[in-house]
Amino acid sequence: MIIVFKPHATDRQIDDVKKQIRHLGYEPRVIRGVEQTVIGAVGDELSHRSLEILRSIPYVENVVPIQKRYKLASREYHPEDTVVCIGEFSIGGGAFQVIAGPCAVEGADQFRRAARDLASVGVHILRASVFKPRTSPYDFQGLAEAGLEIVAAVKEEFGVAVTIEVVAPAHVESVAKVADILQIGARNCQNYHLLEIAAGAGKPVLLKRGMATTVEEWISAAEYLLVHGCKDVVLCERGIRTFENSTRSTLDISSVAVAKRETHLPVIVDPSHAAGFHALVLPLARAGVAVGADGLLIEAHPNPVAALSDGPQQLASHAFGEVMAELRPLVELSGKTLV
Repeated sequence: MIIVFKPHATDRQIDDVKKQIRHLGYEPRVIRGVEQTVIGAVGDELSHRSLEILRSIPYVENVVPIQKRYKLASREYHPEDTVVCIGEFSIGGGAFQVIAGPCAVEGADQFRRAARDLASVGVHILRASVFKPRTSPYDFQGLAEAGLEIVAAVKEEFGVAVTIEVVAPAHVESVAKVADILQIGARNCQNYHLLEIAAGAGKPVLLKRGMATTVEEWISAAEYLLVHGCKDVVLCERGIRTFENSTRSTLDISSVAVAKRETHLPVIVDPSHAAGFHALVLPLARAGVAVGADGLLIEAHPNPVAALSDGPQQLASHAFGEVMAELRPLVELSGKTLV
């Protein structure tokens, strides 16, 4: 339910309604506008008493039911686009970010070279994964804690923000000390315990769509983050598993349009994991811009041929300026600013 106050309701009146909402068994979440304030009442409407009784309060204008399974993520609750700040940089509300970096941090020299190449052409947020959930137990699993030390040093040297994937609850605290945004990978999209722990870390969260996850399930996973206190969530479409095998995954462009319509959260596209091959990354990136995405997550490595993971889909970081130059006019044409 959404409780809409009449214009210029006082703080005392808002607090009074919050107390009544809690008494009825719900948790109030307040959004303050210039003239009007609304409260989203979070809870199970089937098991708790109805909030319709709040209509009788003189300074309440309306009580509106939210029809979606997800409440806090819906545009019914939050009509305006959310802008997520990642370090000094932002995503959403017209701000378009290209996040780039290697699939995995493989060593100090490799990551520093990538950071130098990317920062020099205007990439402000680096992909910096140190934990790698791989399909085969024999594949490179990442540098773990040692990788965090490398990322922290490079981050300070180049003045960039970083996104680091967390793959288990035990990693969240240590990763949050270095990362500006925590990344939840496709395999963990519906790992609800991990989502709850990540939400409590006090950092924004980038949530990738699962390989077999519907849009509703994806947004519902974001709802877990929002309900548990993470206000800054970025959705990432990275392709889904279908019968088509000409690409690594099928990039579901329509999901971006749906998520932008249904939620207020920023939505970005990962063309690298969808493509699986470097020559397809830029065409899919263009499609992401065209459909209205708020950013891109692209893999770039100083020497893709020698990469320890996902080499075929990684672009050369030393040539990334060409990617930025090609994307910039498309981003501007879409009405956003590549920042």
